[in-house]
Amino acid sequence: MRLLFMAVLIITPAAVSAQSIHQIDSDFSSEWEATGFNNARAMVRDGDGYFHIVYHSQDNPDTAPGGFCDIFYSHTLIPAPPMSSADWAPAVKIVSLPGDDRYPSIAIEHGSAGLSSDDDTLHVVWQHNEGEPGTVYDILHCFSPNAQVPPPDVWSSPMPVHMSAHNSLVPDIDCSLGNILHVVWQEEGVDPFSEIFYSQSINHGNTWLPSANISMTAGANSQMPDVATIIDFLEPPSQYTYCSDVVHVVWNDDYYAPSPPHILYTLSPDAGGLWLPFEDISLISGSPGADGYPSLTVDRDDIPHVAWMTEILPAGPDPYTPGANPALVSSFPGPDPRMYGVLPNYILYSWRPGMWAPCEVVSGMVGDEEFPSIAVDPYGNLWVGYQNWLSGIDYDVCGATKVIGSPPPWNLATLSNDLYHDDLFPSTATKKAGTSTAGYDLIWTKIDSDLSAGGHFPIAAMSPAHEIWFTGNTNYFYVPVTSHDENVVGGNFFVETNPVLGGTWINTGNCSGDISIYDVSGRNVLERNIESEVGRFYWDISSELPVGIYSIFFQMNDSHESVKVIVLER
Repeated sequence: MRLLFMAVLIITPAAVSAQSIHQIDSDFSSEWEATGFNNARAMVRDGDGYFHIVYHSQDNPDTAPGGFCDIFYSHTLIPAPPMSSADWAPAVKIVSLPGDDRYPSIAIEHGSAGLSSDDDTLHVVWQHNEGEPGTVYDILHCFSPNAQVPPPDVWSSPMPVHMSAHNSLVPDIDCSLGNILHVVWQEEGVDPFSEIFYSQSINHGNTWLPSANISMTAGANSQMPDVATIIDFLEPPSQYTYCSDVVHVVWNDDYYAPSPPHILYTLSPDAGGLWLPFEDISLISGSPGADGYPSLTVDRDDIPHVAWMTEILPAGPDPYTPGANPALVSSFPGPDPRMYGVLPNYILYSWRPGMWAPCEVVSGMVGDEEFPSIAVDPYGNLWVGYQNWLSGIDYDVCGATKVIGSPPPWNLATLSNDLYHDDLFPSTATKKAGTSTAGYDLIWTKIDSDLSAGGHFPIAAMSPAHEIWFTGNTNYFYVPVTSHDENVVGGNFFVETNPVLGGTWINTGNCSGDISIYDVSGRNVLERNIESEVGRFYWDISSELPVGIYSIFFQMNDSHESVKVIVLER
């Protein structure tokens, strides 16, 4: 069970803006670099502020699309937002195996933020095929100690997570507190449909437990999984004031025949030992169905947030509708030419503060919104990156943001704004909370960057000039989440739940003092005196209290502490 002993300062996000937009690799020669259309994270930020990325690229860039791929890695050379390709280390191939390697996912262990000597070990998983006729894709793993600044390009030899009898596809990895590694993937031919499989490692990836079927939708296809745990926050592991063993997983599934597919969700309350029956997010949230490609993040209150794409009108079989088979190597690693001209899609969002909230349309702009990647920063702000065929001419990477729990609309922006190339498959970063300001960062695939195929439309997808690009608006800034004056209570004052639904316990420890609560206009909505032998009281919120952000002040003699909370609609 999650316990929370620290309240959050909420910083309202400004409109989405990009600090820099640039190619990561300065080599503009023809290459098949791609982040891929899987849901996995392709970028993380370590405790010293450095970004780390993984992607796949065709082994022989001079051949036609569809050839074998390898896994590549790069990192920034500065602990601040990179402003040009010169701020990135040259990409290195971290996998040199015969056959095909693609769809990597990266995660980072929970070392201490801000300590350059600390071990923020990086872990990468991907799908691998030996390349011989009749062989299938397995899930492999490798790691890098990442204990120096800037980090060296030192990676372990690949080791198997799961050896498949059919095909194991599109893996995703995350690391929970206690440095337990969690991997999910799409396992083909189980019954004989696909299911979501799971494995974990408790010893930094040296050994992996036997895989388990966690979707359990026999007679249906479970695909495109995403796994997430609570994000890393300020305290070093020895000083964590909260904990969570919960592991969250989402995927798309066509088990519900009247309206395939839906977005499903499950959780493990004990770090991957027991898995609860799935919940149908689409059905509970009121989505029209035909949903796919969910992206998942978890805030510091251990509440899951999911963004996904839905079709306005269900389409027939297509490589970019839910149900695609990523084991078929056609024009990958880049986009398939048939993605152009698909029926319009848009991005939906829901979260689970107790039960799944009614879904929200993130943008709803006319176009073709696809492949969202959702993130949450340490200050309670949600960020969603996605691709959109806004002009009907080319795809751009767009962004949306709002404060957790606040009503729509979302703040929207176009991030790539490139009229000459298609920008696809954005992946937002996860980061150490103590190393960044509010905001987010993402990478994506830019295709036909040398106009070798003429710029746009299906022919552009056949251009070998696919490159990895970056944009971001966070700085490296080791800053505490809670702020207070010089005289403080010293950790006895905290709020048990934030955001707040019907009410929450306000704790003052063994301290006597006065509680005052104000809304954003400065109006006092509650005054209460607390005696030391009581140490807390329950703030019971009436239905008349408006939704919004409230400030709670605790005054004890000459010392005081404050915290901001969000009150949600009851």
